[in-house]
Amino acid sequence: MTIAIYVRLSLEDGTDQESASIVNQRHLLLDFIRNDPDLYGTKVLEFSDDGYSGKNFDRPGVQALLKAALCGEVQCILVKDISRFGRDYITVGNYITRVFPFKGVRFISVNDNFDSNRKGDIDSLDRAFRALIYDLYSRDISKKVKSAKLRLAQRGVNINPVAPYGYLKAPGDKHRLIPNPQAAPIVQRIFTLVANGTSTEKVAAILNAEEIPTPSQIKVGTPSGHANWRPNYWRRATIDWIIRDRQYIGSMVYGKRVRPRIGVHQQLTAKLEDWIIVADCHEPLVTKELFARAQERLGGEQRQLSMHNKWKNPLSKKVYCGVCGYAIVRRGSKNRYYCCQTPRTVPGMVCYPEKVFESEILDVVTEAIHQQARCVVDTQHMMEQQKKSQEAAVSLLRKKVKKLEALQRELTRRIEKLYEDAVIDNLFSRDAYTAQKARLVEQRDDAHRAEAEIQAELFERTRDCSIYMERYRLYVDMEVLPDDAIADLLDRVTVWPDGRLEVSLKFLNELPVSAVAEQRTKTTE
Repeated sequence: MTIAIYVRLSLEDGTDQESASIVNQRHLLLDFIRNDPDLYGTKVLEFSDDGYSGKNFDRPGVQALLKAALCGEVQCILVKDISRFGRDYITVGNYITRVFPFKGVRFISVNDNFDSNRKGDIDSLDRAFRALIYDLYSRDISKKVKSAKLRLAQRGVNINPVAPYGYLKAPGDKHRLIPNPQAAPIVQRIFTLVANGTSTEKVAAILNAEEIPTPSQIKVGTPSGHANWRPNYWRRATIDWIIRDRQYIGSMVYGKRVRPRIGVHQQLTAKLEDWIIVADCHEPLVTKELFARAQERLGGEQRQLSMHNKWKNPLSKKVYCGVCGYAIVRRGSKNRYYCCQTPRTVPGMVCYPEKVFESEILDVVTEAIHQQARCVVDTQHMMEQQKKSQEAAVSLLRKKVKKLEALQRELTRRIEKLYEDAVIDNLFSRDAYTAQKARLVEQRDDAHRAEAEIQAELFERTRDCSIYMERYRLYVDMEVLPDDAIADLLDRVTVWPDGRLEVSLKFLNELPVSAVAEQRTKTTE
């Protein structure tokens, strides 16, 4: 058996050395392992996150831990308390009560006296209320931190996590911006070109032709970079974004994007009047006169359309180019269409050059949903016929699970007795203890793996897919699908160079294999 210990600290320590809190958590967990007969002598792996919030699971350490657990590399997870694993009590509860038991992973929280091997602990109200308290405490802390950041922003202190393109955070003072020698001249050139009458599309084409690094490419190798970024190009929207940014005239701008609620990474565009703008906070890259001339070329001062008058589009942010990978923006006022704009700014790009009309895409998506709905209906009929014939098999599998659970309890009892004889009563050497324990642990692991295989088969035979199947079945006879149905079921539409449309639908992974139809649909010529 392999044990994973997970330690986390939510606030940065402020030094290059590992925080003392992380060290204390590690000592506590290792002491617990040494004093537990079932865990003593087993292989231990450590996963940690120093300086990460527990309100979400976007943490490198916990992601590596979950991957190891779901791949069967660890059989037990040990934490100081449940809040170290996470403070989102709904997600934490889902992992502890459903995901880990299904994968056969034991979860132990030392200070909470929680052990998922004790069946009563899984459904314990005490655990549920404790997790809720952790969540409420975290929300209160988040509100206080947000309030403190707001006060700093109102004073003109730069608290944005990433420096804008053209700037760097000053060494030794992350709240002060200084010009980036590599990118600042590019920003100045962009403003000059636009102010002198060059269109933003032409500016993007010039920069791409000269292979000037984009904002994303500048960040590669820095803490702000992402390893999974696709090939990146200058686009008209990127030039617009730079021209509109008042930070280039020395102002500090904060609050452009807001999160709808605490713990959610999704961000929404804030209203212009809610932005915090403080003038003359750092060295400007362009003069105010040049900035104003560039604004005039884009139609004057920045304005924001009312979010309430936008027409709901079921294809919004769901139509992508298969070559460049960018989302394709809808164009046209009456006869709306999609046409990738990347070839207009990137030489040699072979994206599909023709217009794909929205009505045509909707027809293809509707046919794909109807096709999937028909498969779902056929599968439901088949599942109803098989349900009675499976009852005897399900009953037999459950009996096998009970026998394997009893065998694992007996082997655990024998391991505990072995520990008492060797460590407490000193009846035989540590080497002899280790060898005998290894044999017992191997037998128990075999029983555990056999139980996991049967549990997986039971899950497939008894799992309820009706909630996902119903989402498709509702539309099997509906000739014209409502917009909300398309938005709910459509994942994305990919446009390929030959004009082919590839439709990907949601929830297919939740359906039985027999209900999943591969969606590859025809397109316009």
